[in-house]
Amino acid sequence: LLSTAFLTIPLTAWTLSMIAPSFGYSLFSLICHQNPGRSLHLTEALPLCSRCFGLYLGFGLAGLFTPVFSLCFSRRFLIVGIFVSLAWVGLSWIFPLLDGNDVRLALGLAVGAGLALLIKSILK
Repeated sequence: LLSTAFLTIPLTAWTLSMIAPSFGYSLFSLICHQNPGRSLHLTEALPLCSRCFGLYLGFGLAGLFTPVFSLCFSRRFLIVGIFVSLAWVGLSWIFPLLDGNDVRLALGLAVGAGLALLIKSILK
């Protein structure tokens, strides 16, 4: 149930970006900084930045489509996801060419999936 709720966040953001962008920006301003330069652009900029979109999407997909993993695996997955994210952020400050919305999306997916796996394994 929690995974479904988190999955609706990026899907709602995507839908609102097409049919009611100003409403979408107002709604999602509560959970995201919404920097247009850091947002994915379909027809309009999404009302979530790439990282937030990836976090919610990763959390929702991992909770729905993965088998139950052990707590040890889930912790490792989350730690690796966070470590890689932090390392990449540090490297992107030194080498700005490494920074992009596709990277932010991928890192958000990894951390969101790790969180979902960890929470799911704790609650099982």
